[in-house]
Amino acid sequence: MIPLVITAKNEEKGIRECLASIINSVVNIERTQPITFSITVVLDDCTDKTESIVQSFDRVSILVSSGGIVAAQRKAVESIESDFIIFSDADIHVEEKALLSITDAMLNNSSLCIAYPTKHPVKPQRNTLLAKALYTYNKTNGFQTKRHYFNGRLFAIRNWYIPTTESLNARIKKLPNCRFYCFEDGIRTDDIFLSRHALATQGRGSIKEVTAGAVHYRPPETYQGMYRTYRRMRMEIERINQLLPDTQDTHHKSGIRKYDRKAIRSAKKMDRFYWYLFRFTLQICKLHYVAERTRYQHFVNRNCPAWETIEESKSPIFIE
Repeated sequence: MIPLVITAKNEEKGIRECLASIINSVVNIERTQPITFSITVVLDDCTDKTESIVQSFDRVSILVSSGGIVAAQRKAVESIESDFIIFSDADIHVEEKALLSITDAMLNNSSLCIAYPTKHPVKPQRNTLLAKALYTYNKTNGFQTKRHYFNGRLFAIRNWYIPTTESLNARIKKLPNCRFYCFEDGIRTDDIFLSRHALATQGRGSIKEVTAGAVHYRPPETYQGMYRTYRRMRMEIERINQLLPDTQDTHHKSGIRKYDRKAIRSAKKMDRFYWYLFRFTLQICKLHYVAERTRYQHFVNRNCPAWETIEESKSPIFIE
């Protein structure tokens, strides 16, 4: 029995398609392979119709958690005993081969810590230059060298571990109170810390991308969506650097990508144009981020809303 856990926070727009694609994949795999899946959705502070949509699917059980994706994953881990667990976002479309390939990778290699499939962005719904630039960036991986971190949209993991906020209290107390970073929240995202932990403890061979099958997702299409995505990633990297400074060396060795100049030069003319537009907008995001960080650190008497919804990414992938 392989546990498959979908973490969901207000996903009423896309979770029906996500669950349908996962259940269809599971049913087809179980017909031909000697394995069985259990499917659980963890509802993370949902206030919309996500729960009622999930309840309409027969094969799915429900857990309820509060406090973000790490708390949702912890809730699942606490209630499941298995050699490995598969985690999925609730706003993606999962191909059958993608689910089978990461399952096979884990079953056939007991030393593998994390397996994840290739991800493919879907074409934007908006017809703006920025939407096209963001799509091109995601389609081409930004013309960057491969990073050894995994992406958290769909992945199988053995020995899931993220330190609790309580276990970090001694470190948190040594850090300054900060309305921007809010260190008292502990680790907020999954894939950045889990990548660092696997790489530091087991090396690069412990994380594997499988290319048979893919997950499809809807990337940001607006400046707001781009900035919120950038802020999530950069803020969590900076937070973990300060909460767990001993992980910084792993990040510098394995978590930073560089631009592939040869790939840029050989790219199609329009793809290069969109890449330059993305790069220009990214510089604006960086300035925006520094300004916002300064404002919350010195002038604002409330916490920064670090996990604001990226609305365009919640639209259905293929099913309208």
